[in-house]
Amino acid sequence: MATAHQLGPVGYRDPAGAVSPDGNWIAYSEGRFLRVRPIAGGPPVDLPAGDAQIRFLSWDLTSRYLLTDGAAPPGGWVIVDVPARTRRPLWPEHDSSSLRQAVWSNNGKSIAAIVATETGEALRIVSLDRKTVSSSPVEGRISSPAWTPAGQVACIVSANGRARVTIPCGGAVVHMDPDVDVYGPLAFSPDGATVYGGVANKSGTLDLWEIPVHGGRSRRLTSFSSDTYAPSVTADGAVVFKVQSYRTFVAVAPAGGGAAQPLATFQSETPSWHPGGQLLGITYGTWRRVLDDAKYPDIAQDVGVIGVDPDRPAITVSRVVHNSASEDQSLCWSPNGKWIAFHSHKDQSDDIWLRPVDGNVPPVRVSFLGRGAEAGWQRWSPDGKWILFDGASRTTHHGAAYVIGVDQETGAVTQPARELPVRGVDGDVSHAEWVDSRTLVILNEQPPDHDVIYTLPREGGDAHVVHRFATEHHAPGLAVSPDGRHVAFVAPSSDGFYQLFRMPIAGGTPTQVTNDPSNKTQPAWSPDGARIAFTVWSYDAQFWMLRP
Repeated sequence: MATAHQLGPVGYRDPAGAVSPDGNWIAYSEGRFLRVRPIAGGPPVDLPAGDAQIRFLSWDLTSRYLLTDGAAPPGGWVIVDVPARTRRPLWPEHDSSSLRQAVWSNNGKSIAAIVATETGEALRIVSLDRKTVSSSPVEGRISSPAWTPAGQVACIVSANGRARVTIPCGGAVVHMDPDVDVYGPLAFSPDGATVYGGVANKSGTLDLWEIPVHGGRSRRLTSFSSDTYAPSVTADGAVVFKVQSYRTFVAVAPAGGGAAQPLATFQSETPSWHPGGQLLGITYGTWRRVLDDAKYPDIAQDVGVIGVDPDRPAITVSRVVHNSASEDQSLCWSPNGKWIAFHSHKDQSDDIWLRPVDGNVPPVRVSFLGRGAEAGWQRWSPDGKWILFDGASRTTHHGAAYVIGVDQETGAVTQPARELPVRGVDGDVSHAEWVDSRTLVILNEQPPDHDVIYTLPREGGDAHVVHRFATEHHAPGLAVSPDGRHVAFVAPSSDGFYQLFRMPIAGGTPTQVTNDPSNKTQPAWSPDGARIAFTVWSYDAQFWMLRP
């Protein structure tokens, strides 16, 4: 029916989408842009962009209005009038950002959403004029609220290691045959007798299933090679669902410009160079909805090593560096080649870990930001004394840069992670690299559609702006030439793709490095300065319709 072309492989994994109740329209998000297209074909409705990424949307019964997130803090939720092509705050005089996963009621008069309370999570039903109809605490973790045709709110409750559909939310369990966990979002058939949801298969991806509400054998409806989930239903019973299409591989191009060549033929990203220049560290594996939704931080990605040979691209990793049950990403070697630092969600954290290159020694955590803080890709200073990374600020909760003192001979932490103060530039730090062992170059996101590159002393202080540019692709990374004179970055080009550019750190005009028709991200400059490795990506979400 439609394809959402996402704007990057990081932070865009789950675009929202739903069919209108009258079956005439499909609405979906591409970053902060809302697309509404007629199902029968024709041009899309041109709607104003949101202030931030749109991750949830819900149609009203008339198929005229959409409830979406993506409003700038502290706004939260907005109502989009599709024919009028306008958007307004849900409550113009009040903040709605406390509502999570909000969905419109069948009669259009109320909204159901998840809220956090002092004692846990609750399902809250709020009228459009902000009068709370009810607020019901639920034991366990709530997700995917959905209205039944009878006017109740169902949801998935995760408790005691199981995820179950409950009607009403937190109430009676809808027993599934076979007895397996269910993953949201959810949607109901027009008669309320069937609920649609996702069920994990043996590959670890989701298939769409129909589940009888009042008992009986459940039935699998889809069998794709990737996740199929997020159903929505029309008034005549047609079901629309989402299929992820996520592809990445690492490649390399001459630093002065030229043809890109693949270095791997399998799913791979976040390249980093060994000091000798013959090996490349990568992240490999897949994003899988089932793991991300059910068992965060378990995401099916690991870190490993491949050889650098464009004539014979790698078909698998030559060495596994770390493959825990959680997300492992973005390794980086110490300058002397003795240690590897990497990002992991291991042990319920979002932190930087360190392990020796030789020997099967358990890794040691060297940052302690905690779960949900999401430490970014780490980089070792040229003198081997510091590890630089980005992560959530302990004070402002915005993205910040951190440095850790580390002895590259012993792997011992000499100074704990310290947040760097920045003056003169606002926004969120999304990546940082070393110019030399005393100077950093940093990329800041400036919502909604700009990035800024600047240099900063290792101790923090006044930012010196190098370049500002418009982009919708966030967390694309940076790279610095070995001599510290140039920075490589990713920006939109005139051909409509995100391409690799380079420019002097002292200032000047950017020069485009890549030109082939594909999107790039996450550059890494080779130790000899001759090449730049990067990730080539394609991430779409397709929307399909079926009639069970």
